Amino acid sequence: MRHEDILWRILDRLQESKEIFASCLEGLHPERDKELVDAITEVEQLTQTQINICRRVERRLATR
Repeated sequence: MRHEDILWRILDRLQESKEIFASCLEGLHPERDKELVDAITEVEQLTQTQINICRRVERRLATR
């Protein structure tokens, strides 16, 4: 498997996770479920960081 394929699969799964987080947040009450909303938001931010890292690696490998 080539590095492009691996990164594509990882990015696909991370994007899927972000979609799940967004759908979960829709059903929560911002005040009543504040701790859960905060936790999901933090995990969503960490996921975005992972996406950014993968994209940076893609750019670096593309210039080789």
